Order: sequence, then structure tokens, then C-alpha cells
Amino acid sequence: MEESWEREHSRKRKAGLGFQQGGTDQAEEAARHYNKLHDRHRSLTGGSDILTLRNLHNWIKSVLIARHMRSGASVLDLACGKGGDMLKFKVGGCARYVGVDIAIESVRDAVGRYNGAHGRQPMPFEAFFYAADFADAALAAALPTGLLFHLVSCQFALHYSFSSEERAAALLANVSSRLLPGAPSASAPRLILDASPTRAPPPRGIFLGTTADANVLVRRLRASEGLSFGNPHYRAVFPPEAASKAFPPSQPFGHSYRFTLQEAVDDCREFLVPMGTLRALAASHGRGR
Repeated sequence: MEESWEREHSRKRKAGLGFQQGGTDQAEEAARHYNKLHDRHRSLTGGSDILTLRNLHNWIKSVLIARHMRSGASVLDLACGKGGDMLKFKVGGCARYVGVDIAIESVRDAVGRYNGAHGRQPMPFEAFFYAADFADAALAAALPTGLLFHLVSCQFALHYSFSSEERAAALLANVSSRLLPGAPSASAPRLILDASPTRAPPPRGIFLGTTADANVLVRRLRASEGLSFGNPHYRAVFPPEAASKAFPPSQPFGHSYRFTLQEAVDDCREFLVPMGTLRALAASHGRGR
């Protein structure tokens, strides 16, 4: 497998896109939205009205990656966007990187970032990029057979898969099928959802994911007079069918809201992610790890 990967991809290390795939209506909506966003190339020291929030998000991801990644690791970055996390993986000692995102313009920006566009330093690891839906079963056929990763990451994008049980299950299947197996210690791949104080785990496949807390979203919705809440920087708007503000645990999928975040997200449809449901799905796709 390693040799076939080298033959197929080494000559394309600084090339461009691999497999290009469409998606569901929900995925295509997200793709259209992110394809319209420009790579702002802002520094972390100014030029953004949401600088503090950006720094917080980057800190969260940096801590997760630093705690659970080892030098020489291979990384599958689902919903890689414009490649903003590649520097974090570089610091962690990434040796091989594969980025997947539904928005082809974002992936093109990621390729440019990898190659050193806009005065950046090129990334030192080998990489390949795919324009594809990370929550579609077809992704399995896009990647080389048998290619496994030490780390699978999906940062601030899990919510796009919770439009349906089928899509959420496809995401977890795509994750589980690409994680390196390790010594049997649990019934599921390790699902790291916060920055625990523990040291890096033994070298087996790890899934790192971040998403909005559904409990906080519902709590703020119920505290509001109508179906929306926010501040000058962000707004969440729930549809009329959420007027009861009740979300039965027996129906955990498909609860949508429109989200706007200044400079980053413009009225894009997202979905609540009940943590218990996510953990149960992870366990069901654990392959005995």
C-alpha cells in the first residue's frame, strides 16, 4: 500500500486536486456558500472584527492537535476548507496529509496555501487534496484502498453531517474505515471532543472533532422571545417548524438553523449535533477498537 501510494501521488505532491465529487442538497448548499468566501490572509494580530473568536477557535484546535498527534503522523483532514489547520499539523510533525472539502474553491485555496501562496512558507509534508463530500459514502472510493491515518480531523464542520442519520453515519463510517487500528481497548474509535489534560495516547488512530454545543443552542433559543438569538457578530435563526422549541431525543437528526458569523459564515444552514447521538454513532462504527 505504501509503495502504491508513493507511485500514484509523489509526482503530484505540489500539484492540485484529486477526485471531484458532488453532494446532497445540504452539502451543495454549504459548498456554494464557502466557494463565495475569499481567503482573507489575515494575521492573528489585527484586521478582523472577530479576532478574539478566531484566536479562540485556533487555540482549541491547536491544543487538541498538540495533545493527540505524534511526529511522523499521517492526517486526514475532513472539511479542510482553505487549509488553515495545515500549519498546526506541521507543528505537530505531520508526515503525510490528505485534505477533503466539498467546496472546490476552498480546496484550490488550500492547494495554494500548501505550495506557499501569498508569501507563506510551503508545507514540508507530502499532501493531496480532494473536492468531495466528507459525509457521503462515495468518499471511500475516492481515496486509495487501504490508506489509513494516525489522525482524522473534522474541525467545526460535524454539524453539516447531521441533516440525516444516513449522512451522519456515512461520516463516522468514513472516519472509522480510515483510522489505523490499535491494541483493543474500547468498542469504538477514540472520539476526542475536548482538550483533556492527558498526554498523547498510544499510536493508534484518533478522531478529533469539534462542533457547536447543541445544548447551548437550544437553551439560548428557549430563552429568546422568538426563533432567533445572537449579537452584533453572530445570529442563529431557527425555522417556523421549531416554534415549539422542543427537540425530542427520539428524533436527533435534521434539526436545522440558519447561522451567520461576521466575516466567516453568511446565513448558512447548519444542524444540531446531540452529543449522545454522536457518541452512539461513533461506538457503532468502532470496528472493535
